[in-house]
Amino acid sequence: MFSLSAIAARSSHFFKGPGPLDRTAEVSLPVEIPCNEEPVLQPSSPRGHTGVGVDEAGGVRFDFSKLLRLRSFVILLAVTVIGLFQVNNILAIKNLSARNDRLRSTIRLTRSVLASQELKVRELQSIHSLTEVAGGLGLTSSPEPPVWLEP
Repeated sequence: MFSLSAIAARSSHFFKGPGPLDRTAEVSLPVEIPCNEEPVLQPSSPRGHTGVGVDEAGGVRFDFSKLLRLRSFVILLAVTVIGLFQVNNILAIKNLSARNDRLRSTIRLTRSVLASQELKVRELQSIHSLTEVAGGLGLTSSPEPPVWLEP
């Protein structure tokens, strides 16, 4: 089973950050203690007093408790909210684009139907005007259906 401290210790090289090329190991000096207690080592460099964890190999250990501080939590929360807002905007733009495409196709279909209806109206108007002109000249339509002659 994996533990967070083992993962943090193994991945400590990701959290070291830029530094000088020649890193020297920190030396810890023993402190006198009573014989029944375990020895406590104090770091000889001021780096140990910064609150950054140091593992046995001298590397920097990532401390998850710093993420739980209020300021860090607020920053992470703000970044998460901004990220969610951006994702929501992207999805809204995608939906609006799809709706725009559907509306454009509906407009094209409506224009096509409208153009066809305008042609039909012009045809009927020209037939009506021809009928009026023929009536003015004394020509009327025959009540008998036309007879088609075949050659």
